[in-house]
Amino acid sequence: MLTTSTAVPYFFYSSGILFREGLEALLVILALVAGVHEAGQDRRARIVYGGGLLAIGVSLALAWAVNHVIGDNTSDTLEGVFQLTAAATLFYVSSWLTARGQAERWKNFIKSQVANANGNAGASLALGLTAFLAVMREGAETIVFFQALVSGATERIERHAIFLGVIAGAMALALVFISARRMIQRIPIGAFFSATSVMLYALAVIFAGQGIASFQESGVLAATFVNHVPTIAMLGLFPTVETLAAQGLLLLLAAAALVAPRYRRPRALAPAQTPHPRTV
Repeated sequence: MLTTSTAVPYFFYSSGILFREGLEALLVILALVAGVHEAGQDRRARIVYGGGLLAIGVSLALAWAVNHVIGDNTSDTLEGVFQLTAAATLFYVSSWLTARGQAERWKNFIKSQVANANGNAGASLALGLTAFLAVMREGAETIVFFQALVSGATERIERHAIFLGVIAGAMALALVFISARRMIQRIPIGAFFSATSVMLYALAVIFAGQGIASFQESGVLAATFVNHVPTIAMLGLFPTVETLAAQGLLLLLAAAALVAPRYRRPRALAPAQTPHPRTV
């Protein structure tokens, strides 16, 4: 019963990561295709799809290579490196400050790429390369995240749950692709980034705890134990000062990211409001 209950979160972690990262790449592909269609360059849509498919193939090959080289005999130190790298990347990707502006930057990026391609002699190559790099970036992030996720899965059933999560996430992405090809402009990009950033940030906190714990198991870091704190490995919770401090730091950074914009807005608005009395 215990292993079943721990496998369920790993299923959702796995499917959630793949769906979030895959959907971001998919949205770039669909938006580029929609852009070339609007520009009357339908023939270039194949180049966009080709660049995306090539990146998926390269990502799968890279994932196999990483898993083959690292294997099941990965040291605790190397596991800790992957987990902390994943935590840092997740924190950057999911921070509220970047998530709030990410939707607008994402839309501007698509517009600029399509506009540059229309005025460029090598437009097809430029669009294909853009699609390739967009998907490849998400693929590289996903590899790091899954390596950290697998490192934290100590039971076989948890690893099976990760595999099933990959299948579920891939099926969900396929359904989105089929249904969203003609509805790309209606997708609430801002709401999507904001909602998924919360999930990824929670994973960053989990990976931070697991990464520090892996370093402690390998002897790289000392362990200062704390009484009355349970060990819940799937949540990255361990009864040591070091793991709790790392997770607490991420939570403080999250709080700072939420509070900072409130103090910046009044200062930014003050200069804009002063000219009004003079113009009346």
